[in-house]
Amino acid sequence: MKNVLITREKEQFEEVKKLFEKEGFNPISFPTIKFEKIPLEGFNEREFDFLIFTSKNAVKIFLQQVALSKSKPIIAVGSKTAKFLVENGFENVEIPDTFSSEGLKDYLYENIERFKNKKFALVRALEGSEVLLNQSEFEVKLIPVYKTVFNKPENIEEVEKMLKDKKIDAVVFSSPSTFKGFINVFGLDKTREFLEYPLVCAIGSVTEQEIKSHGIKVNIVPEKFTFEGILEELKKRWNNY
Repeated sequence: MKNVLITREKEQFEEVKKLFEKEGFNPISFPTIKFEKIPLEGFNEREFDFLIFTSKNAVKIFLQQVALSKSKPIIAVGSKTAKFLVENGFENVEIPDTFSSEGLKDYLYENIERFKNKKFALVRALEGSEVLLNQSEFEVKLIPVYKTVFNKPENIEEVEKMLKDKKIDAVVFSSPSTFKGFINVFGLDKTREFLEYPLVCAIGSVTEQEIKSHGIKVNIVPEKFTFEGILEELKKRWNNY
């Protein structure tokens, strides 16, 4: 059985676990980051023509603090984010083709006749790409609802031994923060050493660039920036597992 190390936040591991176990893989939780909620004060949805949610987590934390109109026009980055919004009764949700900040920017400019001079609330983590900010054709205001901080997983010793013994077959980084968190746990030298053997998987081109900037190879970047995309690529590599 192939061992796959998942570095995403602890509370988000369960849904990924089911996906990988269904295909016969052994997913191992190794959360190198955690989320801390940022109190949201004075938000008025009438100030904005559209809301943009970059993740399911952003939606959850936002809705804990704001009673948003179900008819509000929303742009969701990612099919899971959109699905979660629809499941919560939102009626006007659209999705860019590419699940990234660059993909979202392209989507807005491809539909500029509809979006020109509109005001957007960008609901996401405090950290993230600034590619959408400071646009001339429309206004985007950052509404941070949580921040990402480094985390020390409980199973560091166990995972370190597995990495040293080459018993981890793939490591999945879902964001630049998860990779930086990995370095925070092990240091850069050990990170380079530990990631020589397993397949290094990056969800998104920004994550890929962050990993490569530290001199580390990236083996897999799925066409769709999702865990399902990672899973499909691993199945192709390990079709005899």
